[in-house]
Amino acid sequence: MARIYTGGGDHGETRLWDGSRVSKRDPRIELNGALDETSSAVGLARALAPKILQPELLKIQQLLQNLMAYVARGNKSVTPPDWHELEAWIDKTTSSYPLKNEFVFPGDSPAGGALHVARAMVRRAERMALPLWDGEGMLSEDAYKFINRLSDLLFALARKADVESFVDKVVKKIMEADAKPEDKEADVTLDEALNIIEAAKSEAKSINVPMVVTVRAPDGSLLAFERMKDSLPVSISVSQNKALTALNLKMDTRDLGPLVQPGAALYGLLNDPSVVAFGGGRLLKINDKIVGAVGVSGGSPDEDMQVADAAVRCFEALRK
Repeated sequence: MARIYTGGGDHGETRLWDGSRVSKRDPRIELNGALDETSSAVGLARALAPKILQPELLKIQQLLQNLMAYVARGNKSVTPPDWHELEAWIDKTTSSYPLKNEFVFPGDSPAGGALHVARAMVRRAERMALPLWDGEGMLSEDAYKFINRLSDLLFALARKADVESFVDKVVKKIMEADAKPEDKEADVTLDEALNIIEAAKSEAKSINVPMVVTVRAPDGSLLAFERMKDSLPVSISVSQNKALTALNLKMDTRDLGPLVQPGAALYGLLNDPSVVAFGGGRLLKINDKIVGAVGVSGGSPDEDMQVADAAVRCFEALRK
């Protein structure tokens, strides 16, 4: 088994890529030390972050490794990571997760806080890199620009981490919030589900729009499903997801739309492809208790809601 320690640095020196020995106070070693600290902070953020961010943070660690190799080589024939890629990455992130127009105090989420620590470390690395670029010529302008853009990217990703962490927390609370045991006798039955589908089909025929109709039990399991002739294939999954979204979030899908807009409480939730935030998914309730859900897809949002409303009216009539 190889030893971690070698003793080669006991006298305050270390080696560069070409084998030359330099002091551990060498500015290139100092810079790589700051970049190594940054990678560790990004690694902490990756461990704390929602799953949607983890591949991005791993990529940043890989880019930092490439940059550190470039600094250690001190060879102008070696190309540093591309700062143009970071600019495109920043633009994409800020378009989906707009930055607040106010001073940011890190700490809204553990992952976001760790990314702000990494951002501050990169700023220190940038200050260390400046004399190596404009004074000693040991760094290229492209390498210096990469370090500069990296701090901006970490700032944008910290905002994304804060938003996504909040969304994860809200969804978890919604999923866990049902303290009272359910009355299984009140759940929508198979016979009722079949009647609901027939009522929905009748309404769809009246507006001449072929639909797909899904009825789910309160636990999300599929109870009944029918696809009308000539309905769109994509409506199969959308119909099922509408019913599931209504159950998981305990609200009709028509009411979810405003909550997923930029700046709203559930912004970022649509990163989950199974979540549908437009009309057509409705809860089936008895005395405010959820006993199932219906999902309708095939027409415009207004048409889907019209057919879903007819399905709910049928259920309510059956329970009178």
